[in-house]
Amino acid sequence: MVALSYIQDKSKYGLEINKVYNEDCMIAMKKIKDSSIPFILTDIPYDAVNRSSNGLRNLDKKYADIITFDLNKFLEEIYRITSNSVVIFCGKEQFSNIYEYFASKKGTVRPIIWEKSNPNPMNGQHIYLSGVEMAVWFKKSGAKTFNAYCKNTVFKYPNGRSKLHPTEKNHELLKHLILDNSNENDLVFDPCFGSGSHLFVAKKLNRKYLGFEINKEYFSIAVKERNL
Repeated sequence: MVALSYIQDKSKYGLEINKVYNEDCMIAMKKIKDSSIPFILTDIPYDAVNRSSNGLRNLDKKYADIITFDLNKFLEEIYRITSNSVVIFCGKEQFSNIYEYFASKKGTVRPIIWEKSNPNPMNGQHIYLSGVEMAVWFKKSGAKTFNAYCKNTVFKYPNGRSKLHPTEKNHELLKHLILDNSNENDLVFDPCFGSGSHLFVAKKLNRKYLGFEINKEYFSIAVKERNL
């Protein structure tokens, strides 16, 4: 039965699902079949920007060299493999590039704003608080799944606080996005999943899951603490 499931997964998606992989997403995504992923939900690295390569952050400065990748090539892979919709959380340095990329494709693109009810007060006596995070939502032309009738794109939730990952998103926010953009038994994919919170929430909502993470420490957390 396990062997049959593996064969079916490989045939439909290109690799085994309900599984996470300690791999470089730019290499591993090439294994995924075209238009096979119903919903992609990810928070791309954006702390350390490599402008010469349109690169991205990492979650820990010491890993900057090994998880910096070309943003446009990343987006090309995301567009190739999605069959329905995508949500990409990103830094301000990447937002316009990501938005413009998807705006040039057949489909619908919207900005998503996460307004935090409890933003970090650091330096609040000198500057405005950083109380929002941005994401880009894209729905491919012809895609049918969307369960958020007449909702806007501003989401108000508290800051996500976790000992497992420094930039973890609020789980209720993740739940909201997953329910809006997928149905039970749909596959949710995160190409750079960190400690696995997106896939952890997806699994609790009876979604299939798939993810890649190059950082061995975070990968280990996802497997041991999130049971992925």
